[in-house]
Parts: sequence; C-alpha cells; structure tokens
Amino acid sequence: MVELNSESSNELFQYTDQFTRILQQVCQTTNWEYGEVWLPKIDSPILELSPAWHISVQVDNDRQLAWNQFRYCSEKFILQIGEGLPGRVWASQTTEWIVDVSAQSESYFLRNQIAKAFGAKASFGLPINTKDIQAVVAFFKAEAQNQNSQLMAATEAIVRQSY
Repeated sequence: MVELNSESSNELFQYTDQFTRILQQVCQTTNWEYGEVWLPKIDSPILELSPAWHISVQVDNDRQLAWNQFRYCSEKFILQIGEGLPGRVWASQTTEWIVDVSAQSESYFLRNQIAKAFGAKASFGLPINTKDIQAVVAFFKAEAQNQNSQLMAATEAIVRQSY
C-alpha cells in the first residue's frame, strides 16, 4: 500500500511515476492546470505532499512559473486529517469542489495566501482508497469556476481507470 514510510524507495518511485502519469493524463484531457497528490503517513493522522505533481503544458510560461512557485510553497505543509482540502477529502472519503480557494478563509483552505500570491482558484479533490493505494489527488486552475459535474466526472473517471 502506498503510504509514507511504508514502501521501499523503488516501490515509492514506481507509485510516484504512476501518480505523475495520472496527473498528466487528467491535465491533458481536461482543463486542469496543476495536479498534486497527498499521501497519508503510516500510523499518523497526517497527510504529506507526495513527490508526484504535474503542470499542464497548455498554460503559458508565466502560469507555469506560478504553479511551480505554488508547488514549492506547498511542500512545507503537513495537513492533519480533516484539515484543508486534502484532509477533508481524506476524512470524508468523498470528492470536494472549491469555486475559488483564494477567496476561502485560511482555516478552510490553509494555503489561501499561497493561492492568492500565485493565482490558484478553482480546485477539485478526490480520494483514492484501494487495497494498494491510499491518497488524495487535487487539481487546480487559475480561474474561479462553479462546480462542474461533467468536469468532476471526467476527472474522476480518468483517475479511477488509472489504478
């Protein structure tokens, strides 16, 4: 099972590669600009950002730089189960859509200052909880967007078919 500290480095690398391919496929197929994966830490109520992430090649250089900066700043975060988008998704084991993460309070979206600084807006998180994989994937774009059931279904279908 993929959890932090539970796999050899070769197995973690294999899963990181698999997650990166999933994020890339979602971003290429849908209009998500950035995707990331959060992993539960073994025997601990926390989630940590995994090494897997992807920025869509469809965004311009300025957006790529902004997403890189968003990622870099996010690496410092460790979330409790139930905290922030990934923590809530993990605790509820259900998907969650946020119209504009930068407009949320810091208690609701812990990275709201980073989101404001680097232009993150709409977000969608979904859990992966199988025998072999436990994770939360989250996708972002630079435009606020009301909940879009077609985009949610397409994103979830790609993720679910990939593991």
